Amino acid sequence: MIRACVCMGRLLNLTRACEELGATRQTVRRHINDLERIFGGRLFEVVDREYKLTELGEKTVEEAKSILVQIDSWSGQSALKRETAGGLESLQYTDRDGNTFYSQQHPVSKIAECDLSPMKKAFVAWGTAATQIEHDAMREIKPYSVLYRKGPLGWVYVHVGEKSAYAKWFGETMAKSVIGKLITDDNVSDDYDEFMAGAYSRIYDEGGVRFDHILAHLPREDGGLKPGTFQRLLLGGVFPDGTPGLIIIAAITDQVEIDALPEGDRPHLSTRWLVDRPLVTAA
Repeated sequence: MIRACVCMGRLLNLTRACEELGATRQTVRRHINDLERIFGGRLFEVVDREYKLTELGEKTVEEAKSILVQIDSWSGQSALKRETAGGLESLQYTDRDGNTFYSQQHPVSKIAECDLSPMKKAFVAWGTAATQIEHDAMREIKPYSVLYRKGPLGWVYVHVGEKSAYAKWFGETMAKSVIGKLITDDNVSDDYDEFMAGAYSRIYDEGGVRFDHILAHLPREDGGLKPGTFQRLLLGGVFPDGTPGLIIIAAITDQVEIDALPEGDRPHLSTRWLVDRPLVTAA
């Protein structure tokens, strides 16, 4: 039932979901119907012959994804490993080419100890703005931020700052081209999406804060998949129309503490990629 729910929520196409699951239409429909009885409402509706998620469906599919990742991780069927210690989460994901990604959550208080001005300034601005994304206090950090809005199908890019780690790593052309796209449009895998964005929904729901150190293998403007280390600050925010959003401040840096990362696997980044310098305040 969980797999049918997640697959249908991602594809919104019964025929393709049946093909991917290796199941009949009758079986998939029965699983969805059973879940709708359990949750007491419709998860999907058909509009102009196309499946759409209902509001209950959006919430249920998001929760089902998280449950499925935990089940597969626990049973050894997932490429994603998750550990929790002291309420802080560590993730490890290995892609089909054998590249291993690492993420370790740190206490928010650790921001005060780091030498990265974007992180400190963003945290102060967020508190001053009382989470309001377009508040004057947020103006200084907007060029360094990536903003998402939650849509019916997932996280949508609404802003990529020209000085953000995203624009620096992927290049200006790519940064501009993703506006309006879903974060899952990469079509890599659910495990990859969970590694990169699994925490987004929790921060979004709570309107809270999360601070991670990350090693990821990502395509770079100068070609090829390259390993990079980052610090990432997730901040729950609110748009002027009252809808919640997500603010991300990331910094390319070699100042990362990831316990599971072998020292020999730590990438050596050119100084031109690093953001270990203070922000320049606009005149």
